[in-house]
Amino acid sequence: MSPSIKNKIKLENLNFYGYHGVYSKEIKDGQEFILNLDISYNYNDSSDSVSKTIDYIELYNLLKKIFNKTRYNLLETLGNEIINQVLDNYASIYYIKVNIRKPSISIEQNNDFINIEIEYKK
Repeated sequence: MSPSIKNKIKLENLNFYGYHGVYSKEIKDGQEFILNLDISYNYNDSSDSVSKTIDYIELYNLLKKIFNKTRYNLLETLGNEIINQVLDNYASIYYIKVNIRKPSISIEQNNDFINIEIEYKK
């Protein structure tokens, strides 16, 4: 049996400001969101060149563009769009997990945050 190499990149606690949500205050005023992204991908090149792997700065810029381009009512829809575009741009990815946290929520209780999490495996 040949050895198995798993390559992972984690982008954690990325802060974005957006106008996503269904309530008028969320749409009008916007709010902070925190994004975590885990990916696993195929890479076994010994060239030591960023062009042969996933450039996490380019990946971050793609996430920022997705997050700010369109307003979504549901975080689930935003999460699915992130997965679809990341997979479209990086064919070597075979696993992706998106976690979007909304620190400020419209519930009159002692709540820390809500978040959604979506996983995709090829």
